[in-house]
Amino acid sequence: MFTFIEHLLNQLDTIKESMFELLDKAKFQKHGDNGSSIISIAPANRWGNPTKEEEILQIKLIKSFKRWREAFLFFTEDLPENSKRKIEKTNNLIISWIEKKQDYGVPGSVLSAKTRFEDEISIFYDTLKSFAEGNRATILIPDTNALIQQLEPIYYKLFSETDAFTIIYLPTVLSELDELKIKSSKPEFQTKVKAVIKRLKGYRQQGDVLEGVITDRSITHKMIAVEPNFERTLSWLKKDNNDDKIIASVLEIQRENPSAIVKLVTSDMNLQNKAAMAGLPYCDID
Repeated sequence: MFTFIEHLLNQLDTIKESMFELLDKAKFQKHGDNGSSIISIAPANRWGNPTKEEEILQIKLIKSFKRWREAFLFFTEDLPENSKRKIEKTNNLIISWIEKKQDYGVPGSVLSAKTRFEDEISIFYDTLKSFAEGNRATILIPDTNALIQQLEPIYYKLFSETDAFTIIYLPTVLSELDELKIKSSKPEFQTKVKAVIKRLKGYRQQGDVLEGVITDRSITHKMIAVEPNFERTLSWLKKDNNDDKIIASVLEIQRENPSAIVKLVTSDMNLQNKAAMAGLPYCDID
């Protein structure tokens, strides 16, 4: 299972391979000399007309790159403005090369194009690798069903690479528990929900759960009071959907802890699919 940063790096490798495939099929043409005494300001090289095969590759590549770019920009949006300008310049160049809509800066051969492309995307690799440096703390984030299925924090060591890890309880999950406590018509299930709520309230009595309360010697419990900011998240997430709220919250936690291993714990298949789409690692409680 990959971390969020490893996922972005692996996707970037795939994008680079697809771009190389596109460049292997591309035609590089030189603007002709018409013998005029007028000095031309046209670029020296231009893209040849793409074949149908190239057009298919272009459609797939632009889609995958734009999805990757959105996740990358979300993760790196707190970078200094100078770094963000460099990243945006590279973004624009890559899109223009995929779509072949302008000729300025077009190399004269496949080899020079690949070399230039690798040089340009190095800022992506360097940025992600710099975020990966630091404390590789493990943060586990259970959804509502996971907590109901497994209440004991010691159980979550199965999903951690170390005995010392943090469990974070999201506001969406806490709200769902309160709702289930009232609305559930099954006494046995309601009893389980109440047991979870009682345990979580017990952590609050032991200290400041917003800062972290330690149990079992090395397990830290934290609660988040604020719902995620949907003006600063992935565009396909909807604020009126609880699963999307959970994904948005996990993304924010990952951004705030860039070198940490952040894992969503859930047996919900739809939530797992959304986590995979967002590039977030997850563990199945079942």
